[in-house]
Amino acid sequence: MTGSAAPLAAQEAEFDRIADPEGLHRRIRWVIEQLLRRDEDCALLGQTRAAIDQFFTMQSTTGVPDLRRFCKQVLALTVAKRPSRAQDLVQATAAAEEPAEDDEPAATARPPRASLHGGFPELLAAALVFRIRHVTTFFHRRNPRIRCGTLPPFLLSPAFDERFETVVAEHIAPAMLKVPRFVAAFEHGRRWNGVSTADFWAIVTEAKAMEDRLLATWRGVWNEMKPSRSKDGRLVAPQSLVQVRKVLAPGEPPAYVLPRLGDDVINLLARLLSDLRGPMEQNWAVLTQICEQEVVRRPEVAVAAVADRIPALPGRLGEFVAILCRYNIAGVDCAFLRQVAAASIGTIYLEQFLANGED
Repeated sequence: MTGSAAPLAAQEAEFDRIADPEGLHRRIRWVIEQLLRRDEDCALLGQTRAAIDQFFTMQSTTGVPDLRRFCKQVLALTVAKRPSRAQDLVQATAAAEEPAEDDEPAATARPPRASLHGGFPELLAAALVFRIRHVTTFFHRRNPRIRCGTLPPFLLSPAFDERFETVVAEHIAPAMLKVPRFVAAFEHGRRWNGVSTADFWAIVTEAKAMEDRLLATWRGVWNEMKPSRSKDGRLVAPQSLVQVRKVLAPGEPPAYVLPRLGDDVINLLARLLSDLRGPMEQNWAVLTQICEQEVVRRPEVAVAAVADRIPALPGRLGEFVAILCRYNIAGVDCAFLRQVAAASIGTIYLEQFLANGED
């Protein structure tokens, strides 16, 4: 066995040894980074890495054998494009340069897996979290080679994700179950036993009236939580908002930055139930490719690419995508994001992030 065949076979054997999706995701990313680590490989590395992340994200229910086949195909195609780099992989493997599991966050961006629950109240809470985490986990990805000393905004923090799950399960879902029209549309005359959180959304989205009722009830609960004006002009928070503020508090020391919950943040949180993961992944793949190619050579092109995508997502989610670039793309620093903010109109969360920036 000569040339590129030996390292190819060795890595395929390593894929066969790994028995979990997260491990395969980490391994194929590391392998590709070793093969495409030279400056002239920057564009191909960005494209390949984005394709890998998108596949593992969108194929959250795919079995390990199919994921192994995908990894082997990516490896073979990359070696075919850069056959001279196979020796780089051999040297990297021998030097044991693979990062520790805690250093490689690619797998943390994977959406949740479907689950089964006993009754409709439990299924509803779990299904809401299931859909929400398809959006929130998108923001958990990190490039381990990039260090950012700025405390992350709440959507970029897994700690916030866990606390928000508590809010949904203990406050939002129970409040929805107190709305008679919602209960009548969902619970009466239907059997939910044996329906997974993924199947729940397939059923709901197929019946437009059910989807409209669910989304209207979800938004209604959040709107009831908004502060209102008293007769003397003071803003008064309802008790439900006071409780949610306590649950979502960043802690001490803080794990993330969270503005005081008012209308703007509540509107954003209500948007998290939207089915946005697919479009977000597609935009991210394009965005990372442009930035990795142009951030040094033609920074104005990279700035425009990021700024153009801020209004492309609802509820100011585009601002968090811009901030996510700081944690994942070499060359994107706070000075770069200030140019993005200057090229954008009316950013809120990006400005807050820059006000806390370390550079």
